[in-house]
Amino acid sequence: MKHRHLILGTVAWIAIGVSIWLAVRGTDAKEQCSVADVVGGIGQWMAGATSERIAFSDTPIVLSPGDPLLMRHADGTYSQVGRVRNHFSDEPKEAWTKLASVVFYNTVATECPDGFVLEYHTTPTALDWVVRTMVPPERQQEIAKLIADDWKSHRSEMMTQLQPIFEKSLAHAVNAIEAELPAIIQDHRSEFGQLADRYQAEIIRRQIVPLVREEILPIVEEEITPVASELGKVLWDRISLWSFTWRYVYDVSPLPEKNAVKTEFDRFLEQEVRPQLEERSDQFVAITQRIISRVSKNERVRNVIRENLRKILTDPELQAIIWSVVQESIVQNENLKTSLRDYWRSAEVQNALQVANVRFEPTARAIGDAIFGNREKGITPEFSRVLRSQILLKDRRWLVVVPLGTNSLKPGNDINHSNDNLQIVIAKEPMEFPIEFEGTIQSPLTPMSVEIPAVPAAQDNREPVRP
Repeated sequence: MKHRHLILGTVAWIAIGVSIWLAVRGTDAKEQCSVADVVGGIGQWMAGATSERIAFSDTPIVLSPGDPLLMRHADGTYSQVGRVRNHFSDEPKEAWTKLASVVFYNTVATECPDGFVLEYHTTPTALDWVVRTMVPPERQQEIAKLIADDWKSHRSEMMTQLQPIFEKSLAHAVNAIEAELPAIIQDHRSEFGQLADRYQAEIIRRQIVPLVREEILPIVEEEITPVASELGKVLWDRISLWSFTWRYVYDVSPLPEKNAVKTEFDRFLEQEVRPQLEERSDQFVAITQRIISRVSKNERVRNVIRENLRKILTDPELQAIIWSVVQESIVQNENLKTSLRDYWRSAEVQNALQVANVRFEPTARAIGDAIFGNREKGITPEFSRVLRSQILLKDRRWLVVVPLGTNSLKPGNDINHSNDNLQIVIAKEPMEFPIEFEGTIQSPLTPMSVEIPAVPAAQDNREPVRP
């Protein structure tokens, strides 16, 4: 006990001495106010909390000793009014619990005459939360504008440098894939054969053949019959039965020549049939167009084609074969990797990329400043929030004092009033940790004599100057 009193007394005198020295040394009202807050906090910590209560949750939650208790004031700002002292776990770190002991630095009874509950909030730890936090919509617009402005300024030069690289890279990739594709397809020939046999039985024989016989052929016959009849009459009038008859007799006789009928038939095709077909080529084109149009508008044909295309596209066996071919020809293609790697290491590509890097470097620095901050203005509030949550493991959980009867506590929340203990309810709406640490103002506790000199523009690419 004597040691405890000695320690508390020593800390008290040190705090009083430091506060008096900083108050005298402070140069403006902001520093004096910050010092007063620090001294007040030390005094509250030494004097002990004004109240301690037990809080419970109906469902298990993660808590850790030291998790803050926050309260929203009339002006919309938040301040810490307490902390979690004990979560009744064997380990003094975060753990699942339903019960916790909380202490308040000052009484909240005057601001919550009807009582209050503690609303439980957490900061997500997933990577998508980090991205959403560090690159909010307004930051995305800012980055997009930076990139658009840079592209507008250097578009022609960048295209001149990079377009040949992309074209040659694509050519190398296509050549490497074409070289491996025949062997890959040959390896899967049996699988394609089995798939074709199944389609032959399930689709072509059962649906396509009846469809062609019942729907498509009648359309073709109806369209082609008039022209075919007309052409047949013309050719019949031009054919010479006598010429074919005596040549047939000549071929079957014991004479040396045996191709008289064939010669006459070839002459008939070349001199009689071909000119007639050429004269009617426009008719055949029009007939073909009408046949295609009528077939495509046939509802039964459309339904059968649509259904079978859907079956083929969603066929797991076909998808597995195609994916296997894609993997072997692209993902697992060592020739492709080697070809692209060798080309991208060539002097031509390196020189072009160096020019592109020099042109894009100012924009990249501006994007980095927008996301992370800079030396002059400090880190951004978004990066500060992520840094505290993901690296320093702070601001991950907090409890908000919510007076009973507020809009956030609607009848559906089922608040338990059976005892004097505080109830912890899970927040219905997500909320960012409401106290920001921007890192833009130097702490009043930092010695003013320690200054970080600004880095000249010519030294931007060097190591930062350290105090």
